[in-house]
Amino acid sequence: MPDLSELFGEERLTYAELTERMTKAGVQFGDVGQALGEARAEFARQLNEVRRSAALDRELDRAKVRNRAIVSKIIDMDRVTVGEDGVAGIAEQIDALRHTDPYLFESEMRQPEPTAAENPGNPGSPGTPGSFGMRITSGYPHAGAAADPDSMSDAEYYRAIKKL
Repeated sequence: MPDLSELFGEERLTYAELTERMTKAGVQFGDVGQALGEARAEFARQLNEVRRSAALDRELDRAKVRNRAIVSKIIDMDRVTVGEDGVAGIAEQIDALRHTDPYLFESEMRQPEPTAAENPGNPGSPGTPGSFGMRITSGYPHAGAAADPDSMSDAEYYRAIKKL
């Protein structure tokens, strides 16, 4: 398309003069309208892409994903639609992933209870968190104790030993 100053100069033109000069230059109004329509369509496509990307980031933050790169590649962006009421299709896919692959999300992972080896606590107090829940014995009667030490409480065991 020729430069406008080449076509029209610096003077004011009537509509008839404008159309005459545009026809001589081979420029039609349809060409300008078509170029404007193409520019608007490209702008709308880019704007929708930005909206979809921002919506994906927002939903990944809300879902507390462990690895954004992996989850964003799993999401099918062809199923995501942009409308007047916002972006739809991302939350549904993330919810489906939460059910099929809960390890991808922080909130779905339960912290394991510490084992006795990690947190020994008080090994002689059965029933307390981190305890072994047993008394270690040799399996033999101790110092003339008549009863089986394994069946005795701690108090009974120490009383039996002190009587020796």
